Amino acid sequence: MFLHLGAEVSVYGGDIVGIFDYRLSEFESFQEFLTFSQWNSEIVTLEGKTKSIVISQGKIYLTPVTPSTLVRRWEHYSKITAGKK
Repeated sequence: MFLHLGAEVSVYGGDIVGIFDYRLSEFESFQEFLTFSQWNSEIVTLEGKTKSIVISQGKIYLTPVTPSTLVRRWEHYSKITAGKK
């Protein structure tokens, strides 16, 4: 199952580490995290005004989809996955 992030980009649900509100980037500690992550991860900025940060295995996505929408999609994915076990 894949999570659609917007701008025709989807990420495998099992690779997602976290979904965060873009306003976190205002904090110095999170800015340091993003700066450090550039050394180990690819940062992908999707078209549109950034509203969310999605951290996955190996990549960080700056996406125009709101965190609440992504979480709803993630919960839907989680329910489908849990039903298959």
